[in-house]
Amino acid sequence: MGESTSSNSRQQRWSLQGMTALVTGGTKGIGKAVVEELAGFGAIVYTCGRNENDLNECLTAWKVAGLNVEGSNCDLLLRSAREELIEKVSSFCNGKLNILLLEDEECVKNILERTPLDHIAEPQEVSSLVAFLCLPAASYITGQVISVDGGMTVNGFYVK
Repeated sequence: MGESTSSNSRQQRWSLQGMTALVTGGTKGIGKAVVEELAGFGAIVYTCGRNENDLNECLTAWKVAGLNVEGSNCDLLLRSAREELIEKVSSFCNGKLNILLLEDEECVKNILERTPLDHIAEPQEVSSLVAFLCLPAASYITGQVISVDGGMTVNGFYVK
């Protein structure tokens, strides 16, 4: 029988402790679920959103829940806002960003128009896979496209 894996090694493979992440659009839907999932696995997360009230509400809730999340108000359509976000994130994580996730509303709308079930996956269904792929336990999974589409591609549908 092979050597058993130590529990410490297993804990390290299933933890994002010490990792830093940037999740844009982190105050609603899939982005919010991803923030919570990554922070729940121990990552230090920075997020941004266009609505300052929503952002502050989320930041307060995350703090109460003991999650290590910071954020700022940002409209990524504006170049100056993107540049400011880069500076804030760089300062926040001391120039070390391990995980970058961007939320694209236009892409989500396009997918919804082509989904046979006429709805998009629940945020937690997507965030669980995102968190898994960020874990050291998934380090050998590279260059893969994993469709979280409820069977859309199996039925021959595709995203433009």
